[in-house]
Amino acid sequence: MKSYYLILFFSFCTIGFSQSFVFKDSIAVANQSFKMIDTDLNNSLYLISETKIEKRFQNKASKIIDFKNVITSVDATNPLRMYIYSNFNRLSILDEDLNPIQDPISIKSSDYIPTALKVIDNQFCWFYDMLANKLVYFNYQLQKAIVISRQVYLKNNDQAIEKIHSYKNFVYLKGEQTIYVYDDYGNFKYNFELATQNQPYYFYKNVLFYIQDNQLIKVDLTTKESVTLFPLRFIKSIAFNETNFYAYTGNQVYVYSVN
Repeated sequence: MKSYYLILFFSFCTIGFSQSFVFKDSIAVANQSFKMIDTDLNNSLYLISETKIEKRFQNKASKIIDFKNVITSVDATNPLRMYIYSNFNRLSILDEDLNPIQDPISIKSSDYIPTALKVIDNQFCWFYDMLANKLVYFNYQLQKAIVISRQVYLKNNDQAIEKIHSYKNFVYLKGEQTIYVYDDYGNFKYNFELATQNQPYYFYKNVLFYIQDNQLIKVDLTTKESVTLFPLRFIKSIAFNETNFYAYTGNQVYVYSVN
C-alpha cells in the first residue's frame, strides 16, 4: 500500500528532457512468476517468466506462448516483429500475434557463446561473445560474423555484459556497473560508470531509465546527463515507449502516460 500512495502522490511529475509522467492505471497480475515486462509501440504489455511470455493487447485480449527454453532476452520494440533470445543460442522471431515468422535460428554455440544479443533487422544482430570476450556484428541468417571487435576490457568489477542496446551509430554494452560505448564498426569509443547493479533498467533510443535508491532516474547516453524523476518502490521491472511508462511490482503493473 505504501508504494501505491507514493504513486498517487507523485502521479504528475514534470521532468527534464521535456516530458511529464502522469499516473493513469494499474493492472493486476495474478501470476507472480513473471520476472520482467516489456512493451511495444502499440502499448501492448508483455509479461515474461523463465520460459513463457504473456502478451496483453490493448483490447484486453491476451495470449501466452511457452518456449520450453530459458528466455535470455526479449525485444518487443517493433510490434510487427518480436525477437526472443533463449538458452544463449536460439533466436525466435514472432509476428504481432506471437506466431513464428520462420523456424528458430541457432547461433553456432561451438564458435560463440552470445550471453547478450540485440537484433538490428531481419538479417543482422550484435552480440557479446563471452568465449572470446568480444563484440560481434553477425548475420544470423547466413551464420556469418561481419565485424569482430577487439577484446572488451571489463571495468569496475563487472563480470560480464548483460545487455546490448543499439541506437543510430552507437552500440551500448551494459555491464553491472559500467556502460561501454562502441561505434557501428565495432570500435571502442568510451565508457562511463553507472551503478545499476541488481536494479531494474530499460533502454530506449539514446536514454536509459533505471531505479536507484527507490528513485526513477533517466540518463542521456550521449551527454551522460541524468535527471531524477520520481520515487518508485518495490519495482521488479520497468518498460517504456513514446506514450507510456510501465512499472511492475510483482502483482501490479502501474501505467503512466508520457507527455
